[in-house]
Amino acid sequence: MPLKKIFSGFPIIGIACLIIIFNPESKTKRKDFENFLQQEHLATNFFSDEMLKNTPKPTHPDKAAIQNYFMTIDPSEKRVPTERLNKALLETKKIASTNLKAVSADIQWEEVPSNIAGRVRALMYDPNDAAHNYQKVWAGTATGGLWYNNNINLENSPWQIADDLWSSLAVSCITYDPNNTQIFYAGTGEAQTALTIYRESSGVGVGIYKSTNGGQNWELLPSTANFKYITNIVVRDENGNSVIYAGVVSGFYKGANHESMPSDGLYRSTNGGQDWEQVLPNIVGSNVPYAPADVKIGPSGRIFVGSMRNLEDEGGSTILYSDSGKSGSWTIYNEYETIIKNHDVENIPGRVLIAPAPSNPDIVYAALGVGYINSWDQLKRSKGKYILKSTDGGESWQSVNTPTLEDYFWATIAWHCMAIRVNPNNENEVFIAGLDCYKSTNGGASWNKISDWRGSRYQYIHADVHNYAYHPSNPEQILVCTDGGVFMSNNSSASIPDFNERNYSFNCLQFYTCAIHPTASTPFYIGGLQDNGTIYYEGTPINGESGLSGGDGAYCFIDKNNPDVLISSVYHNYYFFFNNSNHLGVNTEYYNNGSGIFINPADYDHNLNILYANAVAFNLTFQNQLVRYTNITSNVGQGATAITITEDVNVPFSHIKVSPHTTNSSTLFVGTESGRLFKIENAHSSPVTTTEIGDVNFPAGNISCVAIANNEEHLLVTFSNYGVSSIWQTYDGGTTWAEKEGNLPDMPIRWAIYHPNDPKIALITTELGVWYTDELDQASPEWIPVNDGLANVRVDMLAIRESDHKVLAATHGRGLATTTFGPVGIEETVEKESDLLLILPNPNHGQFELIFNAPQNGQAELSVYNLQGQEVYHQQIGKIINTYSQQINLTNQAKGNYIVRFKLNNKFYTKKLVIY
Repeated sequence: MPLKKIFSGFPIIGIACLIIIFNPESKTKRKDFENFLQQEHLATNFFSDEMLKNTPKPTHPDKAAIQNYFMTIDPSEKRVPTERLNKALLETKKIASTNLKAVSADIQWEEVPSNIAGRVRALMYDPNDAAHNYQKVWAGTATGGLWYNNNINLENSPWQIADDLWSSLAVSCITYDPNNTQIFYAGTGEAQTALTIYRESSGVGVGIYKSTNGGQNWELLPSTANFKYITNIVVRDENGNSVIYAGVVSGFYKGANHESMPSDGLYRSTNGGQDWEQVLPNIVGSNVPYAPADVKIGPSGRIFVGSMRNLEDEGGSTILYSDSGKSGSWTIYNEYETIIKNHDVENIPGRVLIAPAPSNPDIVYAALGVGYINSWDQLKRSKGKYILKSTDGGESWQSVNTPTLEDYFWATIAWHCMAIRVNPNNENEVFIAGLDCYKSTNGGASWNKISDWRGSRYQYIHADVHNYAYHPSNPEQILVCTDGGVFMSNNSSASIPDFNERNYSFNCLQFYTCAIHPTASTPFYIGGLQDNGTIYYEGTPINGESGLSGGDGAYCFIDKNNPDVLISSVYHNYYFFFNNSNHLGVNTEYYNNGSGIFINPADYDHNLNILYANAVAFNLTFQNQLVRYTNITSNVGQGATAITITEDVNVPFSHIKVSPHTTNSSTLFVGTESGRLFKIENAHSSPVTTTEIGDVNFPAGNISCVAIANNEEHLLVTFSNYGVSSIWQTYDGGTTWAEKEGNLPDMPIRWAIYHPNDPKIALITTELGVWYTDELDQASPEWIPVNDGLANVRVDMLAIRESDHKVLAATHGRGLATTTFGPVGIEETVEKESDLLLILPNPNHGQFELIFNAPQNGQAELSVYNLQGQEVYHQQIGKIINTYSQQINLTNQAKGNYIVRFKLNNKFYTKKLVIY
C-alpha cells in the first residue's frame, strides 16, 4: 500500500502548506535515482531560448535526444541498453507467430497518407531496369526502414516499404554489386549523429542486410552482427571478383558507448560478406584504426576513405587512399588534421566526405567538417570549414573557396548534414550542401546558392541535406535527400537547377504526438513531428501546405467541444492557439520564458478550456511547477500562470493527464522522471490540492502515461525505461497497485489507452509497435503485438475518439495510422458474455457449431455482427425447447472479431466469435 502525502499548492507568488498523512516510505532508491537525474540535467547545458530563436535552424533535436535519454535510461545501469531491443524483437516475432489473440483483437491499422517525408540518408538508382532507364530508386530512412519508388520520374509514383520487420529501421547506406546487379547491400545505424549530442541517433545498427534478388527479399549477414554503425558500403570489381568494402564505426548513443567489434575501420570481404578483414592503418600515434566517415571508388578503381573522429576524439579530418584496397597499401593524408589542431578555437578534426570526379581520375573533391567547443553550451559542435580539391588523384590537396557567408554558415552542423558530389561528365561542376544546397560550375572557385529551407529568396529544399545521387545515364537528373525526404532536378547542369519534391506516399514521418477530431467519421487529425512541425490531415494526403506551425512539433490538441480550436507547440512552452474554421491563419503565440523541456508534457481540459503543461526546464529551473493557460479561446497571452503543485520534486514532470470525469473543475494526474505520481485537484484555481498516489513498489523511472478507465479510481500507469516493471494498475485511486507487465519484453512503454467499453482491454505503445491485452483483470496479463498495417517501429502516442472508437497512432518513423478499437454500435458487448451460449471451435475458420442451453422454452432468433455493428448473418429460428444446436458457415466473412447474439423471448445472450 502506498503512503500518501497531501498538500495544498499555491501559485508561485504564494505559500505552500504541507500536510503529512502517513510517514513517507523509504525513498532511498528513488531519491538516489532522482539525484542522478539532477546531476545529469545540470551537466547538460543547452541554448538559451533567445539563442534558440536566433539560431538559423528549423529544429533543435539535441533537446529531443537528451529528453529521450532521460525517458529510457535503465535506472540500475545508468545507461540506455539498446542492445536489448534486438532480443525484444525476437520475442515479439515469436509471440506474434504463435498467438491467435492477435486475430481476435481485430486491430488492423491503416496508414494516414502523406506526401511529405522525414529524414532520408541514402539513395540508389536501381540497376536492374530492363530498359536501362534507371527509373526505380531506393532510399534509406533514419527510422522508417528501406523504401523504393518504381518510377521516380512521375510526380505521383508512390514510395513503398521494402520490409516492415527489420531489426533496425535505421538505414544509412545502400549499394549493389556491379558484377551481379541482383545483389544489394544495405547498412544500418545512424553513425553521423552518434558522436555529437545534437540530434538523437536514430539507432544503433544491427549490421548489413543483403538481397540476392534485386531487393525482393533481405537477410541480415551474421558476420556483421557486431558492426554497430555502417557509414558506407561500396563493391569493387577486382579481376572479376566482387569485393565489398564497408565503413564501420562506433558511437555514443543514449548514455553509452556502442563499440563496433573487433574495431572501427574499413572491412573488406572477398566472399559476399561471409568473412571480413579490417584493412585501414592505425591512426598516427594510436593503436586503433581510422574510423571511416565515407568510402568512395574513383574512376581508376582507387579507393578513397574520409575519416571521422572516433570515441576518443582521434583520427578526424584525414583522407586515405589505396589502389589495391588491402592492408598495408594505404596512403595517409593528414595535413589538415594538423592545421585544424593548431587553430585557437576550431581545433577538433571532424568528418570528411569524398567526391571523385567520374570523368577524370586526377580530380577529387572533399568536404571537411571542423569541430569546436560551443561557448553557449560547452558541447562539441561542427561546421563545414574546408572544401578541398586534388588534381593528382588524392596525393596532394588544396583548399578552394567555400560559399560566401550570408546570414548563416553553409554547413552549420557538418557532423549531421553535409554532402558533396561531382557531375559524372564535368569535373568542374560540383554540388555541396549542409543546411542548404550550393553549386559550383568552375571547380570550386565560386558557388551559387540554389535552395533555402525557409523558402525565401531561393527555391525550397528541406533543411539538412545528406546525400546527392546522379542518374547513371542522364547527368541532367540529380536527386538530393534531406530531413524532409527526396527532391529531384532534371536540369542539373544549369547554374541554378530547378528542384521538385519526390515524396508521394513517402510516409517515413517521425511523430511525437497526435490528436483526433471528436466527431465520428471525421477525417481530421493533427500531429507534432520531428523537423516538419505540427501538421493537419483532413481527408487528403498530408502535403507541404498542411502545416499548422514549423520547427519540431510537440504536444497538440483539438478541442472536443469546439473543434475549430486547435493547439500546437514547438518546444518548451511555445504554443500556437488557433480558432478558425479553416484551421489556418488566426493564432496567438505565448512564449513562457524558457520553462518546460523539449517535447514538453501537457494536457488540455476540454470542459474548461485550460491547458496544463510542465514548467520544469532541462536546467531544473521552475522546479515543482506547472504552467496553466486559461482563456484559450480569447486572450491566452494574459492567461498563463505558473502554479506550484508540490515541494520536493527536483526533476521535470514527465506526464500530465486531465481527468475526463471531473467537469466543473480540473483534476490532473501528474508523473515525474523519477517515478512519483500525483493527483492534483482544483487545478483550475488556487490553492490546488495535491495527493501523492504512487506506490512504494513503483520503479524509480520515467512515468510516460496515465490512462483513466470509466472512473478516476481505475488507472493504468506506464514507465518508459529499460530494466523496470513498466505497467501498473489500480482500482482504488492509488491505495493499492498491481503490476501488469505480464509477458512483455524489456523495452520502453510510451503510452496506453483503455478500451472504452471494457477496461480489461488496453493498447500500449512500445519501441516495437502497438501491443494489446484483454486480461488486465488477471494477475499476469498476456500481451500481444497488434501491428498488422504497422511496422516494428517506435510508437509515441495513441489518441482515441469516443464517438466511434477510432484510434490514431503517432509513429516515430512511419507517419500516422488509424484503427477501430471495437466493438462499435453493439449494445451487448463481450463484457456481458453468456455461459449458456457456446461456439465450438472458437477461434475457427468460419465453420462452427453453435450450442445454446436454453434456460426456458420460447421463440428464438440468431444474429452475427462485425465490429462496425453491421449484421452479417441472421436467422429466425422459431420455437426451441431445452438445448439448441446448429452448424453455421461464415467462411465468406473476413478474418477478425465478431459478436454472436442469441435472442430468446426478448432477452439477449452474446458471445465473441473469432474467425482466423
